[in-house]
Amino acid sequence: MTVMKMLHVRKSLRCRKGVSTITSLFLILLMFSILIGIFLAFFDYNFVVLEQMKIEDERSQERIVLSGLELDNQTCLYNVTVKNTGTIEVRVRAIYVADGTTTAFICDPSAYMDTYIPPDRSLNISLPSGVPFKPEAKIIAATERGVKTKEYEALLVYGPPKPVWEYDPTKLYIGPLMLQFDAFWYRKTLGDGTLDPNEPWNPGWSIPKGFGYCAWNITVMNIDDRNITINRFSTFNVVPNDSPSTELPWYLEPTNQTDLTQFLPVNQTRNIIYIWADPKEASGDSRPQKMTLPECTCMVFLTFFGVFHEHDGTTTTYAQTIPFEAAITVVG
Repeated sequence: MTVMKMLHVRKSLRCRKGVSTITSLFLILLMFSILIGIFLAFFDYNFVVLEQMKIEDERSQERIVLSGLELDNQTCLYNVTVKNTGTIEVRVRAIYVADGTTTAFICDPSAYMDTYIPPDRSLNISLPSGVPFKPEAKIIAATERGVKTKEYEALLVYGPPKPVWEYDPTKLYIGPLMLQFDAFWYRKTLGDGTLDPNEPWNPGWSIPKGFGYCAWNITVMNIDDRNITINRFSTFNVVPNDSPSTELPWYLEPTNQTDLTQFLPVNQTRNIIYIWADPKEASGDSRPQKMTLPECTCMVFLTFFGVFHEHDGTTTTYAQTIPFEAAITVVG
């Protein structure tokens, strides 16, 4: 009996050892399966992230603009021109029309034509027939990566409105006089108001503080169809931005010393000089104006008083204030 029991015990141990080996192999396989699953999931996640980053990077390089729109019989949209202004090839996938609060899908042009556009190239995209032209509506183009551009239909067809005159930033047209900002100076004067012969005219946009007696010189053209005469009450007013109450006026130095006026003929350029702290007196007792302002930035306002010389020989009153559209800096 003892021998039989020992044999039974040995057989049981061998069976248990076989079960343990199978369980270990199963657990190892299960662990590897889990690790492989985690690896594949991680790989797929990284792949998706990299693909998304690639798409976003490409999208950031896309730029398109609408540069033209043609009509069919002036009533319906015919084709639209899309220009690729980015650094990567684009594919146009959708055209919409936005009218007020409503946006309508018109077509996917890639379904019937090649809509790939290389950088710095344009493409005329034909549109379905029957889409009405509405000047107030906007046409929208979208790429495969979701980049959009839009513009008013009227601007694409007719172009932006043109100004009635060309603007020159060196000139200001107000009323009958045209100011030329590139011809504006200051100069030191003596105590009696005469121009200092040892000092030149300096550009007028910046003047040292405490400069003392000085004169201002502006350039104007009479662009009216009537001659103008301005009088001694015409002024060059310097107004500090931070302290308007400390305004400093310089009054006209007349070119006609008899009646203390200056004549401005039609279509001719003239220099107007301002020297005096008060309107000039015929007696010669006038005192010149000083630059007494501290460091600051000032606006300039010009006032003109005088008469228009009408074509019938009569005169009518002329009075005008012109903002100089620029700032003078008083520097230390």
